[in-house]
Amino acid sequence: MIDAAAAIAEAKRGLRHMQLDDNPGMAAARAAGHAGVPMLVTRLDVPERAYYLVPWQDDRGITLVIQIDAQTGVMSSAAALAAPQQHIVISPEQAQRIASDTLGVQAVDTPQLVWQACRETGSPFQPLYLIPVVDSHVFVAMNGTAYRQLTPFIKGGRANPEAT
Repeated sequence: MIDAAAAIAEAKRGLRHMQLDDNPGMAAARAAGHAGVPMLVTRLDVPERAYYLVPWQDDRGITLVIQIDAQTGVMSSAAALAAPQQHIVISPEQAQRIASDTLGVQAVDTPQLVWQACRETGSPFQPLYLIPVVDSHVFVAMNGTAYRQLTPFIKGGRANPEAT
């Protein structure tokens, strides 16, 4: 697995090689920005396919997010944000407070960023925090919603009714 420094280097390399002739806004964001702190996300459906989200920011905030495969270092995708953001994920402490306030549970270990395609988040650019609690775990989405379990999609993109 590559480390955070390698993820930054690969994000820079990947952005340099992107053809952005048809997207002048993304080209300008790439030219004016720099990499922020990469965040490692573990895939729940395929744990060996973890990835980094590398925020690309300028003086206005985060303008792009680059997804880097944590095993190969290859840039998987990049997304331009509609408006600059100060953060793309909430803090682990915020996630713990949300879990405590909404579900009445207390974390017993450090929250971890995770993702799988599910009704609660269909985009790898919007991971969830998995928060270990006594005898289980809960999930907190970046919009502040807490879940006791996730609802995986079944073939055709529908939510799996057996998972609820």
